[in-house]
Amino acid sequence: PEEKEIEKNKDVWVQLRLRGYPIGNITNNDRAKELANSSLVQSIHVVVDNNVYFARTGPSLAPYDEEGNYYEAMYIFKIPYSLSQGNHFLRVFPARSYGESLKEENCFAATTFYVQNKRINEKMNLSSPYLTYNEPSGYFKLFQKDPVLLDFYLSNVILSEDGYKVRVTIDNTIKRILTKWVPYYIYGLKKGKHTLRLELLDKNLKLLPGIFNDTKRSFNVY
Repeated sequence: PEEKEIEKNKDVWVQLRLRGYPIGNITNNDRAKELANSSLVQSIHVVVDNNVYFARTGPSLAPYDEEGNYYEAMYIFKIPYSLSQGNHFLRVFPARSYGESLKEENCFAATTFYVQNKRINEKMNLSSPYLTYNEPSGYFKLFQKDPVLLDFYLSNVILSEDGYKVRVTIDNTIKRILTKWVPYYIYGLKKGKHTLRLELLDKNLKLLPGIFNDTKRSFNVY
């Protein structure tokens, strides 16, 4: 949807253009051999409001440039569930086959849109600092000593030792403070259901305002 567009139907379609990143391939690096790869391989992760992301790989509308070489592609797909009336938030970013978000410039887009009317369901300023939870989520089949990816996307904020930080809590007991925006890897998880919570904090370890800045997800290891 366009920024602040009003969708007349509860079924909402997303259209986006992706340039310079092939969708549908296995990522070719060492980490791809160590982490669980998605059946959708390299894909687009789509987050509506603060729900768990869903992934899309296509088909694309224009997978080749006029010379027949891969360059950019247009994708169109429907959000796979109905949305309530009022305002909603959409965040999208490309991901590697094992789920890690790309963190280079112009690899993330966010917008606000409305369904049927401009009722306010949630308030969120997309120009303020916020966090987008990415991984882990869903189910992971792990072999002995395999790690689980911990990954998130940051907008309008930089982490540092004396500035903004992210607090991660695993299974309500293990807590760590993160001061670098990089992918992390969780080792030693036992089989079964786990929870992971991410909080975006200021320099005094106070939670920053914003509905995305305190997110908790569950996932399963088997």
